Amino acid sequence: MKTIGIKTLTMNLALATTLAIAAGCASSSYDKGVATADTLKSSAAAVDQTTTGVLDVLEKLNNLTFKSTGDLRVQYDAFVGAVKNLDKVNANLDSKVAQMRAAASAYAANWSTQMTNIQSADLRARSAARMDEVTAKLKEVEASYDSVKNSFKPFTSDLKDIQTYLGTDLTAGGLANIKDVVSRTKVDAVPLRDSIKKLGVSFSSLGTALSPVMPAAGQ
Repeated sequence: MKTIGIKTLTMNLALATTLAIAAGCASSSYDKGVATADTLKSSAAAVDQTTTGVLDVLEKLNNLTFKSTGDLRVQYDAFVGAVKNLDKVNANLDSKVAQMRAAASAYAANWSTQMTNIQSADLRARSAARMDEVTAKLKEVEASYDSVKNSFKPFTSDLKDIQTYLGTDLTAGGLANIKDVVSRTKVDAVPLRDSIKKLGVSFSSLGTALSPVMPAAGQ
């Protein structure tokens, strides 16, 4: 009786282990997609922070150069603080996108592996086509991000130059001498700001599309 009981217990444990492994494998497949969707949404939130950072630094720069009042050091320090914050949120965005890229790579690799387990040639072909579609969209948002980052470089370079210039000539004359540069920087920032907002929408939309959670009615 004891031997039979031990064998039965062993078989039950083995069965439970097998089911647990099977459940783990099943969940790990869609979890790769969930992770990708989550990192896309996190990237979208980081883009929103960058948009706010750009607007803030432009406001502080405008206050310093075109609405100068009282002790210029106060307005200059506010501008410098806004530039530092923009650097910070940009670094956060870079980090979130790096996470997204890693998650997307793992997602694609797992998808390719799982396709080999599909016996139906028709379903395998459909899965391959769907994977190509999703992969293309991921590459598209990544390319949009790279384009925005490249556009950011001359903007942040101008901000640093203005900061350095006024740091040594923080006077009414120094401000008057640099107003044309500031005006150009503000104009150049308009398409950059718009492209950043568009990038945020792309990240958010694709994150929703890859999520297993259905959007609420009306969204």
